[in-house]
This record gives sequence, C-alpha cells and structure tokens, in this order.
Amino acid sequence: MARIRGTERIHETEDGLQGPELALKYDEMQRHIRDRGWLQEKVDSVRDAGIGSGRALEAGCGPGYLGLEWLVGTTGDSTLTGVDISPAMLDRARTNARAYGVSSRTDYTVGNILELPFPDGAFDHAFSSASLHEWADPVRALREIHRVVRPGGVFCVSDLRRDIDRTTLQFMKANIAVDMRPGFLTSVRSAYTVPEAADLLRQAGIRADEVTAVQMGLVIAGRKEKES
Repeated sequence: MARIRGTERIHETEDGLQGPELALKYDEMQRHIRDRGWLQEKVDSVRDAGIGSGRALEAGCGPGYLGLEWLVGTTGDSTLTGVDISPAMLDRARTNARAYGVSSRTDYTVGNILELPFPDGAFDHAFSSASLHEWADPVRALREIHRVVRPGGVFCVSDLRRDIDRTTLQFMKANIAVDMRPGFLTSVRSAYTVPEAADLLRQAGIRADEVTAVQMGLVIAGRKEKES
C-alpha cells in the first residue's frame, strides 16, 4: 500500500452502515452537515462536473441528502435514483425525499456497488459521495458506475482524503457527534489520496477529466466518451 506522510491506508468495510439505529444517527449527522452549509461543497462539485439535469444515479446514497439537494436545484423533469447496500439507509432516504417534496421524482433501490442492478447506459449521469473508501474493489466499482452512464454522460465521485490538513480534520471532527467520531476517523484512515485515486482510474481503464483535492476531500470527475 502507498504511504502518504507515513500513513498507510487501512481498509474500513464494504458492509456500509447497517441497521435502523446507525442509519438514524448517520442521518442526524448528515442533516447537521447540510444545515451548517457544509454539504454545499459536494453539491457544487456535482454541478461543476456538468451534472445539471437529467436522469441521475447516486451510488451509496445513504440518507440521500446530497442527491436531494442536487435534485431540488434542477428542472422538474430531472429524476434521481439512489442505490445503497443498507435498506435502513434507504428508508431514511425515502422519508427525506418526502420532506423535500420530490418523492415522485426519486426511486431508491437496494444494491451493491460492485454489481449495480441497472443496464448499461441507464442514466444520463452518476455521482457518489463518501463511499469510495468503503468499496472492497474500488476498480470494479468505478467500472460499474462508468458502465451505467450513457455515452456523453458525466460521472462524479467525491470522498474524504487521507492526507487532509490537520486543521480541517480537527474542524470536521469537532462538528460531528461524539459517538460518530471514531467511525469518522476510521473513514479518514481508509480514504485515498489524489494520486491513489488517479491510479484506481488507470487500473479501471477509465478516462477522467480531473482528480482534484478540495478542502474536505477529493473529487473525481469525467465525461464518458461517446461511441465512435
């Protein structure tokens, strides 16, 4: 494994956050992040990548806040499909979609990122946030996201970054509920750096427009090449 500043990546889990109690706590944390305005960086990353409307997939959607914030800023004919390994998380996402008033434009499906339950090119665009570090086989997962996007569509994957600066790390930790902090720090230790993420793309044979560091993590963005 690559070492950055002497820190070796430690794999976390591919099981996701399971069970109603954990889903509720994670929902509360994500809602707090949204209400403080800290989710906006991720929403902006999705839009800046070129995902402004259409049929979108959110992979590893959790309680759904990122996708829902994106959806309410789009035109009325845009739709959002969320997929997550945890049924309890999807229950929270459906509840949140009702609160946002967009249930008719959303659909949530239980599924594994390593074998997405959708045909090739099913979506105009796809995005994911805060899940990359959990994928047991990130190369295969990236290929799956790329597969379900139509030619010419955009994919955007954002996540934590293992080498974020100490000030940002402490700020993030301080603003997370005490009982969620151990899991957050474990996630940081299992996250990738920009060079590592770029290497995953190379292994997957996927061409991305950019792999960049942002204040709270990293962003992978690209447009699927059209068939010649």
